[in-house]
Amino acid sequence: MINMLVGDTQRITVHADREFAIPQEIPENVRAAFERLIDAGYVSRLLPH
Repeated sequence: MINMLVGDTQRITVHADREFAIPQEIPENVRAAFERLIDAGYVSRLLPH
């Protein structure tokens, strides 16, 4: 479940950058949690670079 949420959070930004979706504001505390979860290894649902 956590891997899925991390991947979905990444897609909010990536899809907006690729113009597949409208940009959404991501609060700083959500961004910080996202980075901590990636650092903790929750990366199986991330898009490749």
